[in-house]
Amino acid sequence: MRTATVVLLMLFLCCTAAFAQSYVVEGNITDMNGRPVAFVPVYIKGTSNGTIANEHGVYQLKVAPGTYSVIFRFIGYAQQTDQVTVVNKNARLDTKLEPENYTLETYLPQDAELDSATIIMRQVIAKRKFYHDQVQQYSARIYVKADQKLLNAPHTFLKADVAKVLNLDPDRRGIISLFESISNFNFKRPGKVKEIMIGSKKAGGENPYGFNRALDLQVNLYDNLLSWNGLSMRSYISPVADNAMRFYHYTLLQRFTDDGRTIDIIKVEPKHDGEYVFHGIIYVIEDAWRLYGANLHLYKRAHIDFVDTLNIQEQYIPVTDSIWMPLSLNFNFTGKILGFKYGGYFIGVANNYNIDPGFKKTFFDGEVFEVRKETAKQDSVFWNENRAVPLLPDEKRYYHLFDVVQADKKNTQAKDSVKASNNKFRLIPYLLRNYDYYDQFKKIKISIPSPFKMVFYNTVEGVSVDVNPHFSREFDRGKILTIDPEARYGSANKIFTFNTNINYRYNPLKQAAVYGSFGSDFLDLNNSGTLSLFLNSLSTLFTGNNYLKLYKSEFAMAGTQGEITNGVLLNGQIEYAYRESVNNSSHPNIGKDSTQLTSNNPLDPGSDVPLFPNHQALSIRGSATFTFNQQYTINPDGKFIEPTKYPRLRINYRKGIPILGSDVNYDFASVDFFQDLVRVGILGYSSYFISAGKFFNATSLYYPDYKQFRGGQSFFFDSSLGSFHFLDYYTYSTDKKYLEAHYEHNFGGFFLGRIPYIRALNIEEIIGGSYLTNELLPSYKEYYIGLKRTALRLDYGFSYGRNLPVLQGFRFTYNF
Repeated sequence: MRTATVVLLMLFLCCTAAFAQSYVVEGNITDMNGRPVAFVPVYIKGTSNGTIANEHGVYQLKVAPGTYSVIFRFIGYAQQTDQVTVVNKNARLDTKLEPENYTLETYLPQDAELDSATIIMRQVIAKRKFYHDQVQQYSARIYVKADQKLLNAPHTFLKADVAKVLNLDPDRRGIISLFESISNFNFKRPGKVKEIMIGSKKAGGENPYGFNRALDLQVNLYDNLLSWNGLSMRSYISPVADNAMRFYHYTLLQRFTDDGRTIDIIKVEPKHDGEYVFHGIIYVIEDAWRLYGANLHLYKRAHIDFVDTLNIQEQYIPVTDSIWMPLSLNFNFTGKILGFKYGGYFIGVANNYNIDPGFKKTFFDGEVFEVRKETAKQDSVFWNENRAVPLLPDEKRYYHLFDVVQADKKNTQAKDSVKASNNKFRLIPYLLRNYDYYDQFKKIKISIPSPFKMVFYNTVEGVSVDVNPHFSREFDRGKILTIDPEARYGSANKIFTFNTNINYRYNPLKQAAVYGSFGSDFLDLNNSGTLSLFLNSLSTLFTGNNYLKLYKSEFAMAGTQGEITNGVLLNGQIEYAYRESVNNSSHPNIGKDSTQLTSNNPLDPGSDVPLFPNHQALSIRGSATFTFNQQYTINPDGKFIEPTKYPRLRINYRKGIPILGSDVNYDFASVDFFQDLVRVGILGYSSYFISAGKFFNATSLYYPDYKQFRGGQSFFFDSSLGSFHFLDYYTYSTDKKYLEAHYEHNFGGFFLGRIPYIRALNIEEIIGGSYLTNELLPSYKEYYIGLKRTALRLDYGFSYGRNLPVLQGFRFTYNF
């Protein structure tokens, strides 16, 4: 009896599966003149099963057998509804879209000073929060397609043979990157998301999990502010924001009817050029006062990066009688740099909405994006069943050529050829950068620094050579071993040092690693860092300011780190070192100010008295970093922390231990509280860093054990959070208690963006200040203003304190 029941159950499941077999409704979408209409949203009436046509107007819909009403809807065209019946084979349904048949009826304003568009938009804005909060949770299947193309390139820079290798046509046009993904997207208010990518396919490009996530393509026009990391550090004001009336002009263009609903077409324009607002059109459903669709634009003058124009099209469909959700989102962009013109699009199609998914309590546990190892291995059957937007002929060809190259790489002879070609030594690139050897099959990388990075000068070692190659090997499941040996020799002091740093990341999902170093080296007395060897060489030789102060250390250190739970990262290490004070052994004669050279003792610059006696130091240190509400992504390469809108807290402890010949005995504890890139709406973003600490039981310690600060005496400075502009590199180092605070705000062009001609430069305005106090020296303060353009930044500021001279001047930084 049990066997018969199992057999009947299996037969029932098989019959059900056969009955539920999906078929395809496909066709071409054209205008009345027979021209293809690209990116038209298509969906089954009464469902959230939809798709979007490709650039040639070709669409495909997966359906079960039955009779359906298929809706074609696109901005600028009248909505078209056609019937189709699917029995036991695929069905074809071509359609022609007619231009929208507009009528314009004048409202009777209640206020003579208000026009029709203003009355409509007041109603829409009044309903914004209701529609923003209407859906508390949902899940959906989202298909993403990203196609990036080179539209033109100077033939001088891009030779014909190179263009051929890149599969470009003779005019230097063609696809340079193609990516598709299918994800299960989940959302719960307030602000909880989790995307699980179940399929990905790419050709060209470097990272298949970058801006191609459904998570990155979310646009909710019911938000007051819209922002996209990587596009701009500023936020953009939605046309339906609570304060949108201050920033937009609205014009009622036309009105049409869709399935009994009256749709108003509203033109939106900025009141002031250069504001962080959109141009374009929004479609509003009368009486309900909800969004029906949008076609918006951002231009270069709106301070977007990397592209010149960005077009955003979004279409909404009814999921229930009272709830509408986005069906499609299309980002189109174009840009130009150094004569290279590029463009492309990112398409997102959402269907199969479930507005009551019943998530478990632990479902949103901090993981916002997950990619499993098999995600990139889905076969053609999977893509034929799940691809929402048909591929274009050139996209099929690009995938094919990419697959041929990948298959050829598996050939041993081809592997050797590819490796030899990629790793060929070229003198000029090596002199300008480094020489990098990379075996992509064994995942081994070796980097040899340029000779210009090996040679430096300081007053302790003289003209010196520092050889610091880098070796890394990647293993399965994202495990990585890195080894960095360093050999250094000074021509003046005749001392050779050698050390090696080793790091092994053995569990990427826990950020877990073991590391260590041993050997000898000349180290900066300020362990927070002052000047690079290169910048110190320039400063010493040409201005006579030898800011860098060194000591010699022979050491062995071992440490480990890892997360004990999400958002709590522990780090601990132990070190034994023999430290020696050193003196200047070389005096350059380049530059008229060379007489300003000081000794290697920063606290007694006029004499060669050693800063500290030679000694041994055994110390342990540990830290615990807490990231509140930490969100992260997981892919086959490991765990990656997402930018957070919450502060971080780090607790540090260090102890000098007087055993095994060690001469130090102290305890030190500190607390750091910091946050980077805190968005302040259209006013840009802020960053801050606060740290306080104290030494306890300080029976015996020496200058290298002191608390050091990131000072700034040189024209070139470190612009990272927690740095000072004018503070002496060494004077404020302390073995007492201290408090430091830094605050910086970047307006992102809020003021300069309003000035004609200057706004085209996309310059960002910066203000900031820092404060430091300890028990021994007067409190130190500094304030500054600055201008930033991409990787370049120039600040002007001043510093002062009780009994301290006022310092002022310019500081410059670059990050290439």
